Amino acid sequence: MNGSCTEFEFIQGIVEEVSNSKFNRMPLFVAKYPVGISSRVEAIKILLDIESNDVRMVGIYGLGGVGKTTIAKAIYNRFFNLFDGSSFLENINENSKTDGGIIQLQETLLFEILGDRNLKVSSISRGINMINESLCYKRVLIILDGVDELDQIESLLGKCDWFASGSRIIITTRDKHLVAPLGNGLSTYEVKGLNEQEAIELFSQHAFKRNKPKEDYLELANQVIRYAKGLPLALTIMGADFYGRTKAEWKSALCKYEKFPNRGIQKILKISYEELDETEQEIFLDIACFFNGHDMDYVVDILETCDLYPISGIPKIIDKCLVTVDQYNKLSMHDLLRQMGREIVRQESTHKPKERSRIWCYEDALDILAKNMGSDKIQGIMLCSPKPMTVQLKEQFLKMKNLRFLIIHNLNSFGCLEYLPNELRFLDWPGYPFSSFPSNFCPKKLVALNMSRSRLENQFTQIFSSETLKYVNFSWCEYIRKLPDLSQAPNIKELDLKYCTNLVEVHDSIGRLQKLEVWELSNCTKLQILPSYLMMKSLASLTLTGCSSLKKFPDISQEMECLGKLALHSTGICELPSSFGNLIGLKTLLLGNHSLYLPSSIYKLQHIERLSLYGDVIFPKELENDRQPPRDSYKGLSQYIFPSLNYLSLSFFKIRTEIDFILTSCSPLSLESLYITDSNVVTLPKFFGRFERLHMLFIERCNELLEIPSLPKSIIKVLTSNCHSLDSQLSSKLFLQFGEILGLPPNISCLGVRSDISMDPQLSSRISQEVSEYVIILPGHEIPNWFNHQSVGRSISFWMGPKFPTFGLCVAFGMEDDYSDYCYHVDISVNGNRRTFRRGILFKNRFDHLWFYCRPPSSLQKQFQDLKLGCRNHVELFCEIFFPPFAPKKSTPFIKGMGVHVECICSHSPQNSGIFRDNYEEVQPRRGQISKRIVHKRLRPSLLRGSSFILRRLLCHTLCPTRSTSHQQLLKARKISINNSRKRKRPLVERSCI
Repeated sequence: MNGSCTEFEFIQGIVEEVSNSKFNRMPLFVAKYPVGISSRVEAIKILLDIESNDVRMVGIYGLGGVGKTTIAKAIYNRFFNLFDGSSFLENINENSKTDGGIIQLQETLLFEILGDRNLKVSSISRGINMINESLCYKRVLIILDGVDELDQIESLLGKCDWFASGSRIIITTRDKHLVAPLGNGLSTYEVKGLNEQEAIELFSQHAFKRNKPKEDYLELANQVIRYAKGLPLALTIMGADFYGRTKAEWKSALCKYEKFPNRGIQKILKISYEELDETEQEIFLDIACFFNGHDMDYVVDILETCDLYPISGIPKIIDKCLVTVDQYNKLSMHDLLRQMGREIVRQESTHKPKERSRIWCYEDALDILAKNMGSDKIQGIMLCSPKPMTVQLKEQFLKMKNLRFLIIHNLNSFGCLEYLPNELRFLDWPGYPFSSFPSNFCPKKLVALNMSRSRLENQFTQIFSSETLKYVNFSWCEYIRKLPDLSQAPNIKELDLKYCTNLVEVHDSIGRLQKLEVWELSNCTKLQILPSYLMMKSLASLTLTGCSSLKKFPDISQEMECLGKLALHSTGICELPSSFGNLIGLKTLLLGNHSLYLPSSIYKLQHIERLSLYGDVIFPKELENDRQPPRDSYKGLSQYIFPSLNYLSLSFFKIRTEIDFILTSCSPLSLESLYITDSNVVTLPKFFGRFERLHMLFIERCNELLEIPSLPKSIIKVLTSNCHSLDSQLSSKLFLQFGEILGLPPNISCLGVRSDISMDPQLSSRISQEVSEYVIILPGHEIPNWFNHQSVGRSISFWMGPKFPTFGLCVAFGMEDDYSDYCYHVDISVNGNRRTFRRGILFKNRFDHLWFYCRPPSSLQKQFQDLKLGCRNHVELFCEIFFPPFAPKKSTPFIKGMGVHVECICSHSPQNSGIFRDNYEEVQPRRGQISKRIVHKRLRPSLLRGSSFILRRLLCHTLCPTRSTSHQQLLKARKISINNSRKRKRPLVERSCI
């Protein structure tokens, strides 16, 4: 004790030190109802890897109110005792707006880790050095919550390069991009909304003080769940708001929420919006009002002409978690964020919609147009009527000269439209009711024009004078006969003219559009004239399917590397130009007519991956540059016309040699899917089994098909439909081949005696890990003997051990006179727990057929992982048939029988083991079955001697509960068996039940 310190002061110092230390080790309050927190903590725990000795940083980001802070607190409570020191700094964005606030945060950080209240920070830079010097030797856990600027991190942690080994740093933010500059040691975790079950539980805890809604409130509670879309903030606020209220109050409140969002929710969500700059806020409001669900590139092109700089602005909005982009490049916004954006616009003028910048509400838009109440403040208007309506439009848009976006759906009009604003960037008016545009309409900034199903027929050339125009949709416009000169719109990227059934001619200038990427002309049945040649360096997709009047394909004046997809089937074209080989970039090619001759330059197309041929497509006899062997010597597989082909479809082929030639032209190392329909194929080539990557074989309506020599080892699905020439012998042969590929033994019994043939471990591994399912569909009406369990009807069962074996299921479907599409639903039950096994649709099978299905046992083990499987488990499969909504009931298919190929333990099951002993428990027989008592009296162990086929059948029926046998059959079998055993005078061990 220091001489200058009294005893009281000394004791007081010890008390303060203990108190400070204890305070610093107190857990944080997480949430009143921490629903869904544990699973997210476990996911972040993997990123933290607490056991490792390196320094790790994790950035937790997500939408405001999604639960980032709550999760961070739970992580802190879980792990803070494992570190030398820990600190949780909450709400940093609010507490660091001034230098004094930042200094306070620095002092808090030092105190929580060191426990010294006397440490004072004089300046921000001094505080950074103090933190570095004081903590660099301690293994620390630091959580910075609510960070919105990089400076805030640097003011507390410096360059983030001083931490001691084993330290963990967690940062929560609404801005994903914010944590990117922190280095390679950073991992990120996005917090997403609660799933439906979690959302119901959280809301119910607040609204009902229980984990599920009251029965009479269930429908109303589901409305709340749909409204909140998994956002914990909304679920918590609304749950507390609805607690103790009547159903009438709930209904009223829900209607109000739809129009006027809750202020508490809006206040939290609006924080991210307020952090955007002015142009970014404008982009956000445009997306919220008009472009939610649109393609991002499409929106970028439109907003670029509005001087909003969307190329840089939209990524920032995405980083703020205000907007997301899905796998299809579509912009998506949480419903509550969209409502927030629209509420911001509504607040511009709460009682006068015409004074707002954007009109999205149907009632407001209709009122403005019907009463001609527009103003120059309106920048965008959307009127999407829920049902067809008629409004006379004439001069309504004269008052909206600053209109950028016009979206009108399901609205009819009459008379003549006299004005449209020339400031329009986006005109989306499907079903446009007028035959022409206003004569003074000349939109120089127009980017996207959607006039599908319109009545336009003339006087629309002026809209093609815009250099900004990129997207044009005239699909289903039956009055357009000729497409005009588009040379004044050189930047068009997409041109959609499908189903313009009266379109005859396309202007030559379109063949020179260098920016055009997608050109759609399918089912323009009167189209006769295309540009004389194509010189389009950006064209990626051209579709002419169904242009039955088109006789000539344009010349290709130079090589086109970008054109990856060309669809030319069902046209009137009988011969392609020699310049066709200049389409060197083609990857997908659809060709065909009743007779189509290909030029020798077709062999230049070495990058084709998907080829669909329709009708008799004739390949040339002359092969260029000695690339291929002579046509009459294509039996070898040394060279290939299409070395990259992985998908081949052949339809309506009548020349058998052409089919063989095409198959020979495919590399066995690339072909993965083969479809043959309505063709005169008799047999597949003998080398067919060498296609070592072929997964799918589909053959439909090939009524001369007699043989499939061998299946490749890689096959996963074989579907033959309406091929009545295939017999049961071939079906049995293919089943055996398929079983061999899967590694299923050909001969196994259900008597508990394992077959001598065991499963190939490599094939078993392949079934378990690489392939999700195996399917084969063949003509036939009887389950092959290969399936050791069989039943008549819609169910079948067997017994298994503690793990699922690999088994194949076969269902025999019977058909009546006509054919139709129908659905099947197979369930699997284990010890009475019934779940979905497989659902699917079988299309237009005219004849009886067999459906085989095999699933990896690992997937079943996972599906039933919640069950505790014992040594003996009863498995039952059920199959039902029903019709899809879109299919008329032309016939009633039915299930004739089911079969299972499986290594089972049926003889060890309690209900079957009595056959080997005299003691038994009498069981009342089901209809069509015998009781165990009869079996036990008639079939004692001595009766196992003999080789009677009938006896083997009867034993299988007895052991497998899905079979049925009459009493008289058993007595007859007993007599035959005894006679056979006397003649042989030697025992025979039964190994197969069929």
